Parts: sequence; C-alpha cells; structure tokens
Amino acid sequence: MLKISVNRVSFLKGIQNVEKAVTDNKIRPVISGIYLEAKGRMIFLRGTDLEMTINSLIDGEVIQEGTIVFSYQTVYEYLKEIKEENITIVEDEGKIVIESNNASSEFSVYDASEYPMIKTIEEGNEFFLNKNSFVALLEKTRVAAGNTPDNLSVNCVRVEIEDRKMKMIASDGYRMMYCEEDMTGEGITDKVVKVSVPLKTVDSIIKILKNVEGEVLNFRNEGNQIFLRSGEVSILSRVIDLAFPDYKSILKSGNYSKNILMNNNNFVSVLKRVLIFVKNNSEAKNSAIFNFIGNKLYIKGVSENAKIKEEIDTLKEGDDIKISLNVKFLLDYAQLVEEDNLCIKMSAANSAVFLKGESSDKFVYLTMPLALREE
Repeated sequence: MLKISVNRVSFLKGIQNVEKAVTDNKIRPVISGIYLEAKGRMIFLRGTDLEMTINSLIDGEVIQEGTIVFSYQTVYEYLKEIKEENITIVEDEGKIVIESNNASSEFSVYDASEYPMIKTIEEGNEFFLNKNSFVALLEKTRVAAGNTPDNLSVNCVRVEIEDRKMKMIASDGYRMMYCEEDMTGEGITDKVVKVSVPLKTVDSIIKILKNVEGEVLNFRNEGNQIFLRSGEVSILSRVIDLAFPDYKSILKSGNYSKNILMNNNNFVSVLKRVLIFVKNNSEAKNSAIFNFIGNKLYIKGVSENAKIKEEIDTLKEGDDIKISLNVKFLLDYAQLVEEDNLCIKMSAANSAVFLKGESSDKFVYLTMPLALREE
C-alpha cells in the first residue's frame, strides 16, 4: 500500500509536466492516467502516449513504497484550490486518498499492473548541451513547421548535430526556417545526430524545459528514439522515420539577382499594420502586394471593406520587382531577427524569397510567393 507525503506545489508542477504526454485512450484506458511510483527515497510521475514519455521527480517522503495510476484532471483541479503546503497520498482498496490538515478526498485509480513499462535509452550518441540555447533554437525554428499530421515528414523540427554545430530546420512546404549555432566547451564530441522530432514533442520540450532550473541538457539518440534530461524532468520520444526535405539543396539553389536591405524594426511595424487588413482577405488570406521600386518598398493590402498603403525606405541592388507575399509568414520571421537590418533576396515574382539578418547566415528563412493578382 503506497503512502507518501509531498509538497503540494511540487506535485502540481509534476502533473503539469507529465500530462503533456497523456492523451485519452479508449482502447487502453490505463495510459489515460498518470503513473506514480514511490521507491526508496524517490517519488516520480510519468505520462505516456506510447510515442512520447515524460518523467518528473518530485519532492516528498516515501512512507510506504508502491505504484498507482490515477486519473489526473480532477486531482489537479482539486489541489489547485486547497492551500496546505504538504499533503499525504495513500492508496486504499482501489482508490487513493489525499489528506490535508482540514480535508480528505478520494479518487479512483487504474490497475497499475496494466501500465506499460517504458524502456529508456541507455546507450547511443550522447551530448551535454546548453539547455537554454537548445530551447531557444527550437522555439525559433518550430514557427515554420507543418502544424498538422497530414504530412508527418514536415510535422516536426529537424535536429542535426555534426561538425560541432547544432542545426535546426523546419518547413511546412511553403516556407523553411534554418537555425545554426556553434557548439563550444568541454564534452563536445564529433558524434553525429540527425533526427526529425515530432512537433508535439517539440512543444512539450519548450514548455517544460523553459521552467526547469539549470543550464545543462543531457541529449541522447539511439535508433528511432531521443532522450532528454534536465533537472527533475526527462523526456523520451520516438522520432519521425520519414525523409525530411533536402534543405541543403534548397539553400544552395537560390540564384538571386535582387538584394534589398531595410531597417527591420520599421519592417515589423509596417507588417503588423498591414496584417490587420489582410488577415481575413477572402481571396488570398494574409496576402499583400510588395512593390520594390528604386529604393522604396510600397506595400498594399485589402480586406472586404478597407485597404492600406505603406512605404519603407530600402537599399536595393537589381531591377524593380512586384511580388505577392504572405504577410504573416514574413512577420513570423522578422519578429525573431535580432539585427537592426534585414536582408531580402529575390529573383522573380514566382520564385522563393530569401531573408536573413544583415551580417549572419546562421538564421535564415525562405518563403514562397503567392499568385500575383491584378490590382
């Protein structure tokens, strides 16, 4: 019979972490719950959907060892409302009892013996990374990932570690984001990892690791799985086996004849205003006309009952060009650029547009144009 005493806030945080891997499962109901194990001096929670598994260690005292699997939604809502610092959790005849100073509540449990045993990665390629850098690159890159599982090959972020560089790439078929960072410090090896991490896993990694203390991330890859550990949390996930788009060829294929330089803050401000008008455009959602004439950029956008015209000073090399682009896609990238000036490269109105900060090739973006409609 399990019996533990835990810090209520730590227990709530543990539930928040692991529930990101839990989905309702009618065929195998036990994995709709959260697994709790108390053994020795360790208490941990686990959630899984069999594709991704998250473990979270929590503070507490093990009075009697044991395991339970509980439905967490009502437990979580209840514990948010009570004020006690510490609670006692006891397994008692097919249920758990949560006791505080002034109250006692009962919750049903699943049969813990039916919960799948998840084998973690013990070998494979291992790296010790800067957690904050890893999360920051993921957060930047995931903007361009395919958001639906209709095409699994792009419903992910590509993570590649080679030549002492960490690269992340994402593409939804209409745009592509590429981020790169040099790896420095002790413990950096020449091992190579190339994996496509599912977007659900990416989002869980970002949300969880941003709130975990410490700077070191243990990253491992073996076969079709990755394992990440930082602080009290570990994440095990399958990767996508489908071929990722050949981003290297895409980056090299550009033959740009027009180069434009502009102040990025001004560009972001204008895009935000234009987006107000074009986000509900019935003919081409989020589209606007970008007309580069001399050293000026003229932008026109329309909605059902309003229109906007904006202009920006630029420095342009090459012929004038008129092109239709997705304003939201441009804004997604430009808001992430930390340099003062933005460089845009183009060749024709029906060819990909390349964007980067003025001085760096380590964070670049490509977006496809839209059909250029007559004004």
